[in-house]
Amino acid sequence: MSNVTFWSPFQRSGTTSNLISVAFMIGLTQRLRVLAMHVDYAGDSLEAGLPIREPNADFFMNNLSTTGWDAMYRLYSSGSLTKEKFRDCTTPLLKNQLDLLPGRYKQTVLEESLFNGHHVSSISKLANEAYDLVLLDAGNGKRMEREIVKDSDVMVVNLNQNMRELEHFFRDAKWKQDFEQKKVIITLGLYDRESNCTPGNIKRRFGYKDPIVPIPYCTPYREAWNRRETGAYVHQTMNLDKKNGEMGEHATSIRELSKIIMESAGLRSILKQLERGA
Repeated sequence: MSNVTFWSPFQRSGTTSNLISVAFMIGLTQRLRVLAMHVDYAGDSLEAGLPIREPNADFFMNNLSTTGWDAMYRLYSSGSLTKEKFRDCTTPLLKNQLDLLPGRYKQTVLEESLFNGHHVSSISKLANEAYDLVLLDAGNGKRMEREIVKDSDVMVVNLNQNMRELEHFFRDAKWKQDFEQKKVIITLGLYDRESNCTPGNIKRRFGYKDPIVPIPYCTPYREAWNRRETGAYVHQTMNLDKKNGEMGEHATSIRELSKIIMESAGLRSILKQLERGA
């Protein structure tokens, strides 16, 4: 139904951690079927904060896998990929709520020349038929990922409270062309509430009117990421509020970002109909 792309023009801006947190938050709190996906190698990107998947020994013998981009691309290239088979290539993170499309294996037989923006874009469109919401980690502006951005309904642009980077982003006319006619949400990672670089001041300085969501740094969340326990952490803290300190502030920000994403993707009205039994 809706494709939401998380992207940043800069490194270390929270793109991946924000996506996986939102994916679990929506998967745990809403009656939606959500897919989280990335275009990197298996074990990287979103998977770095999740439990390690044990590879199938047969894979290393045949250079094949039964899940992830490798399996997906084999079906796609043979013309047999359907939305039902799409789900067979994913790994469940929350049963019937949240799935992950694992990345490519470094031992893959898939040629880099074939794995380009056109093919990824076509597959992501099919994912849209299989899931209510598709969340895609598009990385940090590489050519292939920028091609994928064109198919997104909503862009989540991840920035920090770095005024030089903010100036570069807002004064670069190209991003406006790339995101034309898309709904854009900006996050401010590593957020320091004592800084003068607040959402309100940023909007006034650059004449920006769309949502800006601050995401504060949270040590317990970072520790959970390092332990590969991101999902469990979000589950344990999802109902905390700001009075619960940094964990509550982080959870509140992720809830707010999730809400804005669903509204921007046109899903809030659907959820209200479900709540009324329509």
